[in-house]
Amino acid sequence: MITLVGGVAAVLAAATLLGGAAGMAMGRRRWSPWLALLYGYNARYRVSSRDALRGVHPVDVALLLLAGATYAGFWPGPGTSHVWWMTLAFAQPLLGIPLLMVTKLSGRSGVMGGALVLSILMLVTGTSSAVAWLGLSASILLLVGDFGTGARPSRLLAGALAVGSCALIIWFGALAALLLT
Repeated sequence: MITLVGGVAAVLAAATLLGGAAGMAMGRRRWSPWLALLYGYNARYRVSSRDALRGVHPVDVALLLLAGATYAGFWPGPGTSHVWWMTLAFAQPLLGIPLLMVTKLSGRSGVMGGALVLSILMLVTGTSSAVAWLGLSASILLLVGDFGTGARPSRLLAGALAVGSCALIIWFGALAALLLT
């Protein structure tokens, strides 16, 4: 049952990220997750200030919940049982929600932190190495883009965020395939 929930959550997470990118392209920043806003700021596309990231946006909370549910779908771990590492993987996005509520800015990186842990577990256990490498590269690119974004926009970070976001969407789709088959 938990794998079914995780698979459906992965499909919804991919759709949310894809829809957020489309929303950004149509100028509907309100429905775009923080990754799209970070890209928009760094690429100087429809986001002129980092203040657009401040606040608790429902799409960000939904994405954190969906990521946590997706990672939990692999419980107790890909391959063999890795209870502690899996707890770390799915707890990061879920703990990001109260952190986001309190700080109005931090906590969203739990999606990438959990993805990093799950991808490493998949790599170590030999569970679909291609999917593991995709998740690992998406997480690293997005964390660099997220933490690297400063007062001045950077086209280099915009590129990292664009490639990382595309990889994350594909990765969630691949996780859905793994969980639902």
